[in-house]
Amino acid sequence: MKQRCPSCRVYRPRFAFSAPAPCVCDVCAAQSSRSGAGSAKRGQLPCLNSNNCIDSVERSENTIQNKTLPAFHEKFRSEAEANSAQLNEFSTSHRKSAMALELNVHQFIETFGINHVGFLTLTFADDVQDVKEASRRFHSLRTNFLKKHFEHYICVYERMKSGRIHFHLIVNTREDIRRGLNFAAIAARNYTSANPALRQLWKILRENMEKYGFGRSELMPVKTNSKGLARYVAKYIAKHIDSRIPEDKGYRLIRTTIDKKALWKIATSNFAFVSKGSAEWRKKLRNWVAKIEPYLNQYAIEMKGYEIPPICEVNYNVVLSEVIGSKWAFKNREIILAVPTA
Repeated sequence: MKQRCPSCRVYRPRFAFSAPAPCVCDVCAAQSSRSGAGSAKRGQLPCLNSNNCIDSVERSENTIQNKTLPAFHEKFRSEAEANSAQLNEFSTSHRKSAMALELNVHQFIETFGINHVGFLTLTFADDVQDVKEASRRFHSLRTNFLKKHFEHYICVYERMKSGRIHFHLIVNTREDIRRGLNFAAIAARNYTSANPALRQLWKILRENMEKYGFGRSELMPVKTNSKGLARYVAKYIAKHIDSRIPEDKGYRLIRTTIDKKALWKIATSNFAFVSKGSAEWRKKLRNWVAKIEPYLNQYAIEMKGYEIPPICEVNYNVVLSEVIGSKWAFKNREIILAVPTA
């Protein structure tokens, strides 16, 4: 039977490993003694599956700091800083979402009546900063609790400066929860003016929020008119964007009842503001469509087997979506912006 020498990594017969150096073969032991490296006896090799560094943390950090960074380091650093700045920028897309939210909240209150609408705030008992975990808990709450007690709702999730996540909801209540309520007394923590319908909902929330991983909840009737509350709720989008982190990208900022036929859903973010920039975009888009229309028609005939109708301001979105794809504006944005307006 052979044994492998840990020094030269050669398999040798057992008799080649003699005392006083049982860990290494006789050849390595002789070479070590001739070179004056000290005793040939060595300890066991450390495990390679863990960090066995015995250097001090301070020395390791200093070594890293003193290393020369590659020449392209600043390029990636500047790109990361630019992306971070864009992450917390209140863009046109966010302005559209805020506008649509404001219109829908206003119509929500007008549809159900101010006495049958409540403002619900949901927080977590623990420090939840992971948007995936927050969404998982809200999904469980929505499917098991919200749809049983609040038929319609509009939800906005917000990340605070501390990183914690909580939710703000406009909910439709079946009973009148505003009748007889003294808002000044409520502000002074005197809740005796709350009617039985509101007290019953408070009790239900207290008994059920912990089941779905939530902590304190607060349900209050609408104090101001529909227009004032709509503007108040829309401001939460700007607050969230200011505290947003990269992990928040891709998650819905606004969630509503899954009912596209709801009468209060009157607005979406699929519109354009009347501005100098939007006017310039439409001019560039018109010139771009005029240039590519012959090629699109030829492509449609050869690849799809039909001829496209003349593209105009009424059907351009439908035609481009069928031939190029639904994300034609997003994928060709830079090309369209480079087209001259003249």
